[in-house]
Amino acid sequence: MATKIGFLSSHGIRNFSRIFIAVGDLLLRVSPYTALHLKQSGIDEEYNITAREYLAICFFISSTLFIISSLILTFILSLGTKEFLSFGPIIGIFIGILSYVQLVAYPKVIVNRRIRDLERNLLFALRTILVQIRSGVPIFDAFVSIATGKYGQISDEFKIVIEKSRAGVPVVDTLEELAIRNPSLYFRRAIWQLLNAIKSGSDIGENLASIIDSLSKEQLVQIGRYKSILNPLAMMYMMIAVIIPSLGITVMIILSTFPGMERIGNEQTFWLLLGGVVLMQFIFMSVIRSKRPNLIG
Repeated sequence: MATKIGFLSSHGIRNFSRIFIAVGDLLLRVSPYTALHLKQSGIDEEYNITAREYLAICFFISSTLFIISSLILTFILSLGTKEFLSFGPIIGIFIGILSYVQLVAYPKVIVNRRIRDLERNLLFALRTILVQIRSGVPIFDAFVSIATGKYGQISDEFKIVIEKSRAGVPVVDTLEELAIRNPSLYFRRAIWQLLNAIKSGSDIGENLASIIDSLSKEQLVQIGRYKSILNPLAMMYMMIAVIIPSLGITVMIILSTFPGMERIGNEQTFWLLLGGVVLMQFIFMSVIRSKRPNLIG
């Protein structure tokens, strides 16, 4: 399911942005993957919106922010020196462009979140299906257990499969739709192999076991890559967050003892150094978190 997005829920913004539908068509040529990202994020179904309408909304919001910020900044700068009045529109253009880029990239951000959630729970869900099938449980009932389980986005996706199947749509068709609309490569590959087993009438348990085995091997490969990334990051962390601050404090204390250099070791310098160390800690934490493979869980 898509995340609740305030500006898409506003009827006023959507009505005003219709004026820029032609602009949305032009912007769609520049951002051709917007339609795919909207579909994979679920935004198109959740808000019944097309790619050109979404880009028109993004253009309308960014243009509004540009005008408002330019007027406010120009007014503030007019209270001081007149030489800096031109900075108002320049900063406004920067704000408008930045907001447009962020709005256009937002569906891709949701897609990446979905990929992480899908792949984090994929192995656990497939193993649950395999255990139930080998225990004699019908494949549809195994899907129901996944839909009612706590597997994040995978449970949400299988809920849609169950609802459509109970409404009369064949399970094979719902699984094909599930594989097409989902952004995770590993999830799509698993669903397609499961579909082929169902269509060909082969042993679903054996096919699932091979899928799980290949994913487990891929998991080990990702862990190895993650380890190779962490090694240089750990060295950089020791240098930037531990060694350099420690040596820097020592050098500043020594230099502050010389005549005329007392200001080097004052209190403000140490507070700035502490702030820099804390900032580096957060940067390293975010880098390590972003590099973590999805299949690890």
